Amino acid sequence: MEHHGDEDYKAEPTERELELALETIVECILNHGGYPAQGRRQFDLYDFLFENRDPSYAMEMYVAAMSSDTLSFETRIHRERKLVEAVLFKHLTGSELVAERAAEDAE
Repeated sequence: MEHHGDEDYKAEPTERELELALETIVECILNHGGYPAQGRRQFDLYDFLFENRDPSYAMEMYVAAMSSDTLSFETRIHRERKLVEAVLFKHLTGSELVAERAAEDAE
């Protein structure tokens, strides 16, 4: 087999590949509590929220789950999920985790 010296060359991921990787990772974190969904976690939502959110939010959500009717609790979950999603997007934008995922997807 003939070698040309560029077999190890890897193109940098495009902006679109980085965006898609970021979306995929955030969706996985929100749906499975971490990334990746299976295997050794590279990002854990519990740890992230514990370090970055006021712990009283967890108790407020627990109290709401125990005392609210289903419809109002769904609204609260939706609002909190959107907030956490925005924080995750901000935190993970430009991260090595996203760059690695984008590079994997680009191959």
